[in-house]
Amino acid sequence: MNYWIFAMTQQRSDGRIFAPEEVLRQRLEDEFFGLGERTPNRRLLKRSDRIVFYLGSPLKTFAATAVLATDSFRLNPEDVKKYAHGTKFYETEYGVRIAEIRVWEAQRLIETLLPDLQFIENKPFWMTYLQGGVRQISETDFRVITGEFERARSNQPTTPVNAESVSEFALEAHLEEFIDRNWDRINFGCALTRYEAEDQNGRQFPAGAWSIDFLCRDQTTGELVVVELKKGRSSDSTVGQLLRYMSWVRENVAEAGQGVREIIIAKDVDDALRYAVKELPGVSVLTYRVNFELAPISPRRESS
Repeated sequence: MNYWIFAMTQQRSDGRIFAPEEVLRQRLEDEFFGLGERTPNRRLLKRSDRIVFYLGSPLKTFAATAVLATDSFRLNPEDVKKYAHGTKFYETEYGVRIAEIRVWEAQRLIETLLPDLQFIENKPFWMTYLQGGVRQISETDFRVITGEFERARSNQPTTPVNAESVSEFALEAHLEEFIDRNWDRINFGCALTRYEAEDQNGRQFPAGAWSIDFLCRDQTTGELVVVELKKGRSSDSTVGQLLRYMSWVRENVAEAGQGVREIIIAKDVDDALRYAVKELPGVSVLTYRVNFELAPISPRRESS
């Protein structure tokens, strides 16, 4: 059994706005949830998996749970028409049927759950993990969201904190945001565009139970490119993770004959990372540096 978040965000279509809570209400009434051909993780959805529904801005809440009654399947023409409800917005080619629906009387704000959610690594920018679509989570995260257990914080032993590691992690958390906001100004050594699928813009792209920092496409070669920040992990851990991502993208996203390669962005390169990537022709490493300037402020002139 796997656990999933089905995220809904506000959408404009058919000349009007569809609010997340309206979309959820319709899909629960249908006992069906529509999926696009390129919805991340679509092919991994299986009967008996458990799902929790997330409603995006302005609510930012988890609102209901259900169980998948089918695997992901392709709709026949009759079902396409049935579930479209006369709109372009609800028209879909794939989907899953759902059962054992439980709508919560009190929705749960995601901000109150963030400290305990393992799948959201970059807490300051948590919204990138819930852009819409389907995201796999662990059973632990599912139970945290549904309130099936609460982690006792007060009784947990504390461990010494390395201030340098904390500051480095904070820097890299904001580095991801900087890259996101300045995409067109960054030299990746090739022309990269973000891989867009459904409501996903390529950042924190859902890859099974993992999240890829940026999934992109090389405009020149057509290859898919995984861009990942090292984020304070060991070099061995970073390379192992990237190899998993590369394999997952080849199997679940890449088209026939489409290449997949990776870019690691790191503060510096140690021998372990240098030797590891030397034997991996599909992996390259870019380093970054942080610069800032102090500018004097001219004294204010007193008006006479």
